[in-house]
Amino acid sequence: MSASSIPSVTDRMLKVSEVCADDADVLALSVARFVASGYMTSDVACWDAAFDGAERLLGAAEGGRLVSGMVGVLRALRAERSGDWQFMPATCCRVTANECALVALIRRGRCRHWEAVRREAAELAGRPEAPRLAEAVRDAAETINAAAARLQPAEARRPRGTPLH
Repeated sequence: MSASSIPSVTDRMLKVSEVCADDADVLALSVARFVASGYMTSDVACWDAAFDGAERLLGAAEGGRLVSGMVGVLRALRAERSGDWQFMPATCCRVTANECALVALIRRGRCRHWEAVRREAAELAGRPEAPRLAEAVRDAAETINAAAARLQPAEARRPRGTPLH
């Protein structure tokens, strides 16, 4: 994994607010960035920061489950992806093309579009199949949806299974 960025199709890196459909997407991306930074630097403080942020927003149990789910996604990505995965620092407002693809993959999982998850996981991994990544996204999806329910006011909640875009 690398901390450098990839230009978008329009040569402009998109903003987190343009890519993430809700606060749960933003939190999942932030946690993924902290976890990726921990892998890159071998510094446990990065993972502690992921837990601290998620636990502050969701409580110890649910925050821990969200981080655990995202660790599973990043571990699978590292195991199945050929080549670097490019990401920005956790608090950056810009998003790399790799991060855009990851957020889209997670969104498909959150909407239970399992065939699309399988296909997009393979695309993101750069191989014909990426079953570990697809399964990790499937496992993390419900936890991220539960986080969305806690992070959104009741009147803003969407019906389960409806698209986030």
